[in-house]
Amino acid sequence: MKKKVWISIAVVALIGLLVGVNIYRASNQEVLSVETATVEERELTGNVMVPGTLSLSQEYFVYYVPENGQVEAVLVKEGDKVEEDTPLLRYENEQLQLEKEQNALSLESSYLQINRIKDQIDDLDEKEKDLEDQLGKEEAENQVDAERDQLKTDLKVADLEARQVQLQKETIESKIDNLVVTSENAGTVLSIDEEAIKGISQTPILHIGNPEELIVKGTISEYDSLKIIEDQAVTLRSDVLTDKEWKGKVEKVSYLPIQNETVAVSGEETAVQYSIEVSIDDKNIEAKPGFKLIMDIETEKRSALAVPLEAVKQDGENYYVYTVEEGKAVRNDVEIGTASDEFMEIKTGLKSGAKVIINPSEEVRDNVEVNEK
Repeated sequence: MKKKVWISIAVVALIGLLVGVNIYRASNQEVLSVETATVEERELTGNVMVPGTLSLSQEYFVYYVPENGQVEAVLVKEGDKVEEDTPLLRYENEQLQLEKEQNALSLESSYLQINRIKDQIDDLDEKEKDLEDQLGKEEAENQVDAERDQLKTDLKVADLEARQVQLQKETIESKIDNLVVTSENAGTVLSIDEEAIKGISQTPILHIGNPEELIVKGTISEYDSLKIIEDQAVTLRSDVLTDKEWKGKVEKVSYLPIQNETVAVSGEETAVQYSIEVSIDDKNIEAKPGFKLIMDIETEKRSALAVPLEAVKQDGENYYVYTVEEGKAVRNDVEIGTASDEFMEIKTGLKSGAKVIINPSEEVRDNVEVNEK
């Protein structure tokens, strides 16, 4: 009996000790210091980030055309500045020259034939007048009508043949004119490929462009094509020049999707892509054509209730923040919206003016006493 009494006394004493310790800890617990921010209307921007390649805004290539013959001479050199229609290179084509001479002979022959038939018609008219004096008008017409009809038919045929030869002449002259290749636009001769001149390489003979006018080319998804429009502001960055960034704007978004020849042949469906071009405000950009850039495109700008990104916590599919109310942390479930680099839009769950805790530690829980720094 005494043993049970002593056990009961020990249990009561242990419970009292634990209660006392908890009371002591609670009375001496330090109030957590937290950093807060005010919930308020802020200007938020929506962004789309896509990769791109720095390219010349105006460039074109001149390829070897076997049908034109052999390249007789390149009329420019690397570094030359050219204007539109400046002669670039000249082909030599002996076959075309021979065709031109043969055509000239055929055309001359056709005109001789036409003139000969006209002379025969004139002679027939004289003959008809002589017959009128001898046999009368009606008999004279009967004797020459058949011959006149034949000559008129011959004249039409000769005229058609002459017109065909004339068309051949125009075609040949056009081909000869094409033997001298002229520039499509003003620019600078960037490269000349000697192997391509000889027809050995399939690369362009000439590469002409304007190195002072650069753009960034890339592709965007069908989803992003609904948000990106012309004149939107763009920030450009490079993984190579990490300390640099450049400003620009969207110049062009294609209306039609990019055609994928591989998909067309295989019949497989892939994501639809649209081409995009971005101009650069800085004309002295350190990057070179071919550099890979990141295009950070600003798709929207508006005011909304927002908090710093560091204040928002996630619990599964739900989001929440801690606010400070009467010296205690209070958990608030929220519905988020658009995020910028620094802030998160809050659609529901908070009111303007509330204080939210930034980077709440694991010690911050609902109803814990806190002190704002």
